[in-house]
Amino acid sequence: MEKNQHILKNALTKLPHYSPGDGVWTSINQEMNELPLKSATQSLPEYEPDEKLWDLIAKGPAVNRMAYFWQYAAAVILLIGVAGVWFVGKKSGKQIAFTQETVDKRLQTKADQVTDRQYEKLKAYCETETLICASSDYKQLQNEYEELVSAATRLQQAIGEYNAEPDLVRQFANIEQQKAELLNEMAKMI
Repeated sequence: MEKNQHILKNALTKLPHYSPGDGVWTSINQEMNELPLKSATQSLPEYEPDEKLWDLIAKGPAVNRMAYFWQYAAAVILLIGVAGVWFVGKKSGKQIAFTQETVDKRLQTKADQVTDRQYEKLKAYCETETLICASSDYKQLQNEYEELVSAATRLQQAIGEYNAEPDLVRQFANIEQQKAELLNEMAKMI
């Protein structure tokens, strides 16, 4: 039942009343009897509800006080949760921070090394002078150089485009120094 039913009834009695004129009812009745609407209403299915349904309608809606209790409890918990998050967020004073770093050019490796260009010149020379380049000592130096080139390539891939680790640069420089020494040995043999 409505908690304040007497207030509702009192408010309903104060509403203004209106009754349409006879002409309105006559025009509605005529429009209902026109052929397209009349044939459409006759083709509608008929349904008679069960007696239990009419009894439930007559009794009115059942008030489940426990459902209201849980709805109010959920609303209170939700409000407390939102207030708690707001309060904690306000206290923590979260701020956004960012940093900007510049690339140190000294730590960057070059893809085209001087030793590699010199090695290519030695290889071109060896194609004309095959006697020295065919020796086992020269081939051993050449294999060691190729291994160092492979190691330098892998290290350069590990370093990446924006290197910021001096240890990797030192290792790369050490490999390049070893390549230069091998290149000198190879040049001395020629």
